[in-house]
Order: sequence, then structure tokens, then C-alpha cells
Amino acid sequence: MNPISDQLHTRPSDPGDPRVPVGAAVGALTVFVVAAALIPFRDHIPNANMALALVVPVLLAAVFGGRIAGAATAVVSALTFDFFFTRPYLSLRISSKDDVATFVVLLIVAMIAAEIGIRSRRGGAAARDLRSELDRLLRVGELSARGADVDDVVSATRAELIGLFGLDDCVYEPQRSGPELPRLGNHGALEGAQLVVWGEFVLPTGGVEIPVMSRGTERGRVVLYAPEATSASLEKRLVAVAIADELGLTLASVPTESGA
Repeated sequence: MNPISDQLHTRPSDPGDPRVPVGAAVGALTVFVVAAALIPFRDHIPNANMALALVVPVLLAAVFGGRIAGAATAVVSALTFDFFFTRPYLSLRISSKDDVATFVVLLIVAMIAAEIGIRSRRGGAAARDLRSELDRLLRVGELSARGADVDDVVSATRAELIGLFGLDDCVYEPQRSGPELPRLGNHGALEGAQLVVWGEFVLPTGGVEIPVMSRGTERGRVVLYAPEATSASLEKRLVAVAIADELGLTLASVPTESGA
């Protein structure tokens, strides 16, 4: 079988793996510690930033326990966010549509982060590459969590995506200013065009878009302009989607032009 297919279909852990409960326990405990530290600030910090902080334990769980532990911790993280940081507090009900959207985005980003954490367990050059890719995601997340200016987060998003793929350019369009392009979906799948394999998947030239979602509303797109034969492994595509999601969380605190 093709070694790339082996990579994409191999499952690094199963329910009988003793690392699964350890990873899940580490992840859940870290979720509760982070939540306890953030509760005093929940009326002063945007919920989008709280959600970003709760993604970190998912990475730890995935690294220690694999896919099942990461997925379980992603669910715990999302429910903890709902219980402690959405009104009414101490309830699994959510009264705000904006908080519902943030909850959904948190769960999606957490699942992506879990997948990245799993793949970072590989040894050698692959693990170093994955750590570098994860660092790109965390740098954008840190800016967003600190409440940095939107323009700074946009600049960081563009810079990290250019570095991730070695792009010719990367543009954030708050409103579509060109034709519809092939799109990277939530799970890193390319929609609207076929992935070309040249030793490894490569991005199509001419532009690839990643939608930027904010509270359930599309707030523009990030367009990747790739040179010929630009590597686009599943890991890189997952990181790219997660970076766009973090930009969307930042934009959640910024009113749309129609609402300004």
C-alpha cells in the first residue's frame, strides 16, 4: 500500500491501549485546572478567548493518550466551556446564539488540535515538522487570547500560512473580491478540486480559499496562492484550517460592517 495512505489510515491507539485512560485523565484534569483559573475573569474577558485557552488540554491529552483520549478531552473541554463560561452559568443550557456558535467552533478546533497532537507523537523529522506546524497555530492563538488588534492577528495569520506552505502570497478578504476557489474544509479536505499527488499531496495553483467563520457567520476568507508543487500534507491542511478558525474567534468580538 502507498505509504501516504498508511499514514492517513493508521490509528495510533485503540480502546485497549493503556495510554488512553492516562491521556484522558491528564486532559480532563488540565481542563478543570484551566477553567478554575479563568472563572474569576469570565465577566471581563471575551468568551472566544476562554475557548482558545481550553484547547490546550486537548493537545496534551492527544499527545499522551492518542486519538480517543484527545476526542474525549475535546468533548470535556466544550462541555466545561458551556457549564462555566456561558450564561446561565452552572448549566448546560446556552441562552446566547453567539455562545452557541463559539461552543461549536471550540469543539471543531479542539478536534483538529487533537489530531495534530496525535501526529506529533511520531519520531524524527516528521515529529519536528509537526511541532513546528503546531507552534504556528499556537502563536496565532496566543495573539488572539491576549486580545491583540485584529490587524495584528490578520498579519500573523498571513505570515504563518505563508511559512507553513511556502506560499507566494496569502490574502485575507473580509468580503469576497474574486471568483469562487477550491476550498479547504473543516477536516482538511479539498473541496471543488482534486488533490494532485506528486510524491505528496500538493495545493492547486491559482488560489485556494479557507473560510473564516465567526459565531456561525462567514466573515470572509483566507486565500492561499501557492507556487508549483507546494506540499499540502493532511497535517499542514489541518493546521491551516485551525489557524483560520482562530482568526474567526478573534473577529467574533468585532462588529460586522452591517452592524457597525
